[in-house]
Amino acid sequence: MFNLTNSSNPKEDILKVGQLLKEAGILDDASNLQTIVDTYNQNAQDEIKNAIRKKMEATVEFHPVILTQYLHDEDDMIVDIAQDCLTNFNKYGQIVMRFDNKKAAWKAEKSGEEYRQTFHELDEKRHRIHNDCIDSIVIINRLSSRDGSATTYATWDNPSIKEIKQMPRSDIGNAIIEQYLDKLIQNDQKVLK
Repeated sequence: MFNLTNSSNPKEDILKVGQLLKEAGILDDASNLQTIVDTYNQNAQDEIKNAIRKKMEATVEFHPVILTQYLHDEDDMIVDIAQDCLTNFNKYGQIVMRFDNKKAAWKAEKSGEEYRQTFHELDEKRHRIHNDCIDSIVIINRLSSRDGSATTYATWDNPSIKEIKQMPRSDIGNAIIEQYLDKLIQNDQKVLK
């Protein structure tokens, strides 16, 4: 993904991306900035979703409206729970998206034992954050069920799975990453306005 926030010349960078999309046959007209960004974002989302779904036993879907409602609840404890969920998702998205780069850099910089130790610590941190995400989902789903919502925060398309903790961890992680990437794309859109 290109990073408009850190670009010294966003218009020029967007036009370069447009030219690449045109050369790849994804875009016909590479002159309209908004069309380039929209096409790029849609293509990135489609490719990520296709790659993720090929490996999943179930597709997890989050319903952000439910979480948003809890972010504005009168009960401060519920607001904190919803905020913790968002924070955990962001932490997980960041650590997963940077995981391979960190691993490669450390492999080049550190000795064998030091690399294994550092990698193990990073992997344990990622695992703890993933557990925190799952716990957050369980709590938000319970809240939405308790409040009589027509749907829960997290739903899935495999009827044999009755609760989120029965879901394969990788499927939950993929859904979190998808949501994290959607948020990054939305932030890119805001920069253009």
